[in-house]
Amino acid sequence: MEPEPTSLSLPSPEKKFLLAAGIFFIGALVAMSVVAIMPPAGFSAGTVFHVESNSSLGQISDSLYQEHLIKSESLLKSFVVLFSGQKGVKAGDYVFDSKESVMRVAWRLVRGEYGFAPIKVTIPEGFTARQISALLGKDISGFSTSTFLTKATPLEGYLFPDTYFFNQKTSPEDAVNAMRGLFDQKISTAGGMIAASGRATSSVIVMASLLEREATSSSDRRIIAGILWKRLGDKMPLQVDAALAYALNKQGTKLTTADLADSSPFNTYKNLGLPPTPIGNPGLSAIVDALRPASTTYWYYLSDPKGSIHFSETYDEQMTNETKYL
Repeated sequence: MEPEPTSLSLPSPEKKFLLAAGIFFIGALVAMSVVAIMPPAGFSAGTVFHVESNSSLGQISDSLYQEHLIKSESLLKSFVVLFSGQKGVKAGDYVFDSKESVMRVAWRLVRGEYGFAPIKVTIPEGFTARQISALLGKDISGFSTSTFLTKATPLEGYLFPDTYFFNQKTSPEDAVNAMRGLFDQKISTAGGMIAASGRATSSVIVMASLLEREATSSSDRRIIAGILWKRLGDKMPLQVDAALAYALNKQGTKLTTADLADSSPFNTYKNLGLPPTPIGNPGLSAIVDALRPASTTYWYYLSDPKGSIHFSETYDEQMTNETKYL
């Protein structure tokens, strides 16, 4: 028996239509996705986009869309999750000088590629808010030193001195927040020592700020810390020139007779106790020195013109040292 001829199964017109429609639909989706990835026609080149540290991904994507920096919020979110693994974006200011795809925008947000040339600023230990303001005003063009002082002065003592990398768009608020944030991180490492000392953190920071101005070596600072804490305990005036010099905004610590008559609460010749606030921003080493005062028989000290510290046990010895070294 001869085999029956095999007939080809041809798609019906309905199947042809559905197949063509499916291909067209998939192609359209791909085309739409490609278009959505590309930057919008009205891309706002030159925009500086700010990301707050507590912003949600939804808020960020919406703001990017409103600023005409992306076409698709959903794609931005998808790429951020893909690139970061749920870690999210990095806060800060991002500059968009030219058109970028939503994929590139997401990558930059996740990596913290701000687009600014970093400006390295090193703040020395013991610098005051006023000195920090002048330093930032010198290094960052257009930086508002007056705004910085308004924000920073109430936080005197709590702006950690270190090396920072800012940019030309760094605001006074950003700078203050960076310094205060680093202080909180650093002081946490000394939390156990502060608790063990039985002293208030505020008192320790004030003492450390005095030590920064009084001596440069840790060994001298620890001896001075022992003297000053001892004086406080015995209700003796601290007689620290640097405190009054800070209040009078004087360069150096050399005071006149008129200065010493000033009624400022920072006048530690007239007022018992610590100054009302820190007189600068101490580094961690000075903070530790304030917490580890050296136990000695000294009650007095002075610094000679070369910066060497001379200690004495009695007031008469102090007067002799003043005659000898000053």
